Amino acid sequence: MPETFTEENSKQIYISRINRVIDYIKSNLDGDLSLERLAAVAYFSKFYFHRIFKSVAGENLNGFVSRMRVERSAFKLIYNPALSITSIAYESGFSSPSVYSREFKERYEVSPSQWRKLKTNQNSKICTVDGKLCKEANNVKMYIDSSKQKPYWGIEMQDHKLNVEVRSMPEIPIAYVRHHGYYNPQDKILFQSLFATLMAWAVPRNLFNPPATKAMTIFSSGHPDTTAPENLSVDVCISIEKETLVNGEIGRRVIPAGQYAVVAIEGTLEECVEAWNSLFNGWLPSSGYQPGDGAYYINHLNDPEQHPLKLHNVEIYLPVKPL
Repeated sequence: MPETFTEENSKQIYISRINRVIDYIKSNLDGDLSLERLAAVAYFSKFYFHRIFKSVAGENLNGFVSRMRVERSAFKLIYNPALSITSIAYESGFSSPSVYSREFKERYEVSPSQWRKLKTNQNSKICTVDGKLCKEANNVKMYIDSSKQKPYWGIEMQDHKLNVEVRSMPEIPIAYVRHHGYYNPQDKILFQSLFATLMAWAVPRNLFNPPATKAMTIFSSGHPDTTAPENLSVDVCISIEKETLVNGEIGRRVIPAGQYAVVAIEGTLEECVEAWNSLFNGWLPSSGYQPGDGAYYINHLNDPEQHPLKLHNVEIYLPVKPL
């Protein structure tokens, strides 16, 4: 149901409705993204929706949809090598390969095939020059856990040995607060502020009850390889029951079910970032998997401010599918 509109919460309602549209667009790039459909998702009149969208998102609607499609395809060209360029064009919502190629070149100034070749060469050069990255990739070893009869992978980091497990995860309904624009993943003040906003909504409603309630960070839009810093976004969220109502700037959506590569680590913020990079750049290329279409997220298992050494206890989730 649409939210109750009051003068006090009108700005938050606008933000929440446009975030809902952004989530819908990202989940339906090959579906119906007509003005009529998107305005209906937002509960706004189609006659004013273009102006409202730009005032909140900072981009016009058509430009945003085009950027999402091109950026999604650019990521797939790099990290989904088994997919043909034609398949990527249609999966990303383009009407034909020729339209796709034209819009791609307008944004990145090279053709899709040139982009794939360029980025593949860059990745191989990085591995040649950066001994640490190559060492991580070479130190990935698979083994079978005899007690669980499941395959795991081990990754050697400087001060940690990571164990990677591929899990089938159910969908997770979440409530979230979103930050639009550039952010530093190690910006403690930013993330504390976002979580404070979310907790101010959740706690009085008795919706935050760990460990049953999960507290997560989701890298919700864009990737540094394909997206300009000012167009990135990140969500902080908690798991909720599917029927939970949200209001104000709090959004609601679902983390998709699927296969996820999972790493658990207790360490400093810098070590958690290193673990994420080791999973993506070290384990993934040698695993037989490629990135899937789910959400990239971190499950926070503790409050680092309450840890005697200020360490973060987290699980890192990377959506995957077979090559």
